[in-house]
Amino acid sequence: MPELLVQIALVVVIIHAVYVVVKGFQNRGNPDWFVVVYQISIAVVALWLLLGIS
Repeated sequence: MPELLVQIALVVVIIHAVYVVVKGFQNRGNPDWFVVVYQISIAVVALWLLLGIS
């Protein structure tokens, strides 16, 4: 059960990171690149943990 909750949390983190990046590009023509890179790195790490890549 705890493993399933962690997997769900990681999926939520990935979805949120992608959502923030997409909204940053949609709302402004010139997004804050620090936020974009930060959110992409969060999504990559969460995906890495979700897939169990080592």
